[in-house]
Amino acid sequence: MRLWERLSEKEFKSVYKSGKKFYGKYIVVVASNAVKKKVGFVASKKIGKSHIRNRARRLMREAFLKIEPFLPEDYSFVLIARNTIVGLKMQDVLSDLEGIVFRFRKSLLDRKEAQEE
Repeated sequence: MRLWERLSEKEFKSVYKSGKKFYGKYIVVVASNAVKKKVGFVASKKIGKSHIRNRARRLMREAFLKIEPFLPEDYSFVLIARNTIVGLKMQDVLSDLEGIVFRFRKSLLDRKEAQEE
């Protein structure tokens, strides 16, 4: 199984501009079909010092790897850490990401049903 590639700066901007945002308690996910099967992780300086930002990115990356088989390959994602991610365990981030992916997949189904009508 090949892992998803990282977004370049240009692709990141494209996904962020054209994507649809899904908000969770600890993470914001931007999904776009402008680029295929790529992912980016963001933790701004508002989160905290570098070791805290690095941990936030590691948590998001690990949660994404667990949920990745359930994601469509014709989309790209940007995961953005929120301030509430500080001090959390992996399971908390994973459950938040699962909820976001559930809403994302539901929106895809709703969109397909609307196109069929």
